[in-house]
Amino acid sequence: MPYNERRLWKVRLAALTMGISTVSANICVEAGQYEGTPVFTASQVVPTDLAHSANYDISGRVGLENFQYVYQIQTKWGHFEVKGSDLLRVRAREMASTARLETVAGAGTAVTAAGKTALRPVETAKDLVTAPGQTISDTVKGVGRIFGSADAAMHATDPHNDSILASVTGGASARRKLAFDLGVDPNTSFSPLGEQLKRVATASAVGETSANVGLSFVAGPAGIAIGAGGTVTQVREMLRDKSPADLEKDGRKSLAAMGVSQGTMDAFYANSNLSPTDKAVIVQALERLGNVGGREIFIAGAAKARSIEMGFFYRHQAMLIWAYNRKIAPVRGFERVGGAPMVATETGTVSILPVDYLIWSPPLAELAGNAEHARGIELWITGRASSTATTKLAELGWKLVPNAGSKLGSYPELAGWN
Repeated sequence: MPYNERRLWKVRLAALTMGISTVSANICVEAGQYEGTPVFTASQVVPTDLAHSANYDISGRVGLENFQYVYQIQTKWGHFEVKGSDLLRVRAREMASTARLETVAGAGTAVTAAGKTALRPVETAKDLVTAPGQTISDTVKGVGRIFGSADAAMHATDPHNDSILASVTGGASARRKLAFDLGVDPNTSFSPLGEQLKRVATASAVGETSANVGLSFVAGPAGIAIGAGGTVTQVREMLRDKSPADLEKDGRKSLAAMGVSQGTMDAFYANSNLSPTDKAVIVQALERLGNVGGREIFIAGAAKARSIEMGFFYRHQAMLIWAYNRKIAPVRGFERVGGAPMVATETGTVSILPVDYLIWSPPLAELAGNAEHARGIELWITGRASSTATTKLAELGWKLVPNAGSKLGSYPELAGWN
């Protein structure tokens, strides 16, 4: 493949990861037209409160991919690559929780506990047939709840759903409650935490350990929901009390009320790169905008997330849009500009991106060029931009608002880490 063709293909891939339409063939990618990808030192970009920890060390070199810092982290559980400063904050919290869970008694009973739990669903199902009026208090809150969870699991399409068997046992519920107590995401993609949540919750479900003792070591609610006005507590409780299947069932009703098509909903819930938490928070954020048009545009964009990092990106972006609507100006609807979802206000068009560092690159040029005829165009970013990117955007009529967290709220604030 010729060099120019290989280069154009890389540009197309980069554009797709940001939800921007494929760069058209008439865009010339000449040497020197765009900025090279910089490499930073950890001391330049790592937030001071995350620079040192007993649980991890961050490599001295920090790359940049899709405008997000790429951190190489060595932990006691192995090496991990984390993309984005906001996701780094989540991982730091999850590592602290994982380390704490490892100290909880019950490790020696995990196999036994799992065996006992495996027997419980059979007994429970039998009891439902022979004594349907009897409440099984140690697993679920009544027969109706069991049938509701099982029915939701049967009809769910989210690949993260619990199995039908798991939906009527105590293990899955105990895991969600344990995550709630710790202030972490019950649907975490950080595998060491997921394993410890399962281990301790399984032991707790059969009474082998008192898992809730001494686990409120991290103050404040989880970094998973939407801040202000009690919303954090409401969403956290929803994630604690409802299985992924229940969340999908409720979410589909909400999206249908927003006018989102069946096909878009199916694609959204079928995407494994969006966790049940991503989906629940996105739906809640869009719902709380009120009766605005074009919300399907955002859902359709999120449905195309090609990595768990992009799933987290869309969750954070939805939270920022909700904050913009509440603090800056009412959102009147969504617009698709070159394939990227933007919000329309009374005064213009706004793109809100949770990114670390903008450089002048083909994806950014495509985004800016597609909106050159829009009125009052603004780009709000949570991080900062290079001087070249700032100048080029201004030449195209864009108003750049860096460090938008100072106006909208930082991720910890929006997520409830006040």
